Amino acid sequence: MESRGDYFDGQSSNRLRVELRLSASSLQVRAEQLQLDVPLNELRLSDAIGSVSRSIYFQDGSKCEIRNDAFATALQQKLGKGRLLGWVHRFESSLKLATVALLLTVIAVWGVIRFGIPVLAGWAAETIPPAVEVRMGKESIALLDRSLFEETGLPEWRQQQVRELFTTIVAGLDQDQRDYRLEFRESEVLGANALALPGGTVVVTDGLMALLDRDEQLAAVLAHEIGHIRHRHVLRKILQDSGAGLLIAVLTGDLTSASSIAAALPTMLVDAKFSRDMEREADDVAIAYLQQQEIPLQHFADILQGLQETRGDEDGSGPVALEYLSTHPATRERIERLRAAER
Repeated sequence: MESRGDYFDGQSSNRLRVELRLSASSLQVRAEQLQLDVPLNELRLSDAIGSVSRSIYFQDGSKCEIRNDAFATALQQKLGKGRLLGWVHRFESSLKLATVALLLTVIAVWGVIRFGIPVLAGWAAETIPPAVEVRMGKESIALLDRSLFEETGLPEWRQQQVRELFTTIVAGLDQDQRDYRLEFRESEVLGANALALPGGTVVVTDGLMALLDRDEQLAAVLAHEIGHIRHRHVLRKILQDSGAGLLIAVLTGDLTSASSIAAALPTMLVDAKFSRDMEREADDVAIAYLQQQEIPLQHFADILQGLQETRGDEDGSGPVALEYLSTHPATRERIERLRAAER
């Protein structure tokens, strides 16, 4: 196979028109003042990019540019790189194929984020030592104290009552001998809220305490948050969200977003949108405790319904003062499950 090309000696910008001939084992380069016969194993061919000319690189630093696609393809096949690079070039040269490739990439990335990362995050959460999880919890509440939390205004006697209730619930549910802690905080941003942090810490805000009518409602909420801790839901969500962010950073080359994950940890903690499966698991823990203590499940349904009504609307455009339900989706479905379990 033969072709024309432009030869550059690597020493200057002078261009020399040459004739190229491809044989079974070598590439011949011919011009009036140039006679080369180069073995194929001493050549390197640039990748095909759209309609850009291809470059054949020689070991002495010189190169030859060609625009003959058939010649370049034949040389590429002799160099043992034909099939894969040919498909890549075909996709790059066709708008339709490039669009299909883009859609397939988006679907693949979505599949990894939707299914792959949650599985890997769950596995990673189970392998993290408890001491590391406890340390993460302490650092998390320290971050939240500096950014979102204020000192609680709940009276000491009421705090003691709730701590005793919390201890009773832990004794009835604990199966892994985790060191659970209950903390009280005030937060204008979070309003009525309860958070489960890694390592066994549950935070209850003054806003939530003000909404409760009965301790049975509080017991349901605390048991639910303990369920999140027992199943390491918060840790799994942090790993899952971080994994998704790191994946996007790798795909886009935006390394600055990777460093911002740590800075966004407080937001990730308070805005963790647990999956339906996680909510069901945490609810099942609360249901088991309430049934064990012969507490009607209606109390749990009542506090969920009350918080939903206090929130003021369904689309999230209302006041942010009572956002407990914002981190607990599918409230109606959960209440139906509670009523079904009660029946």
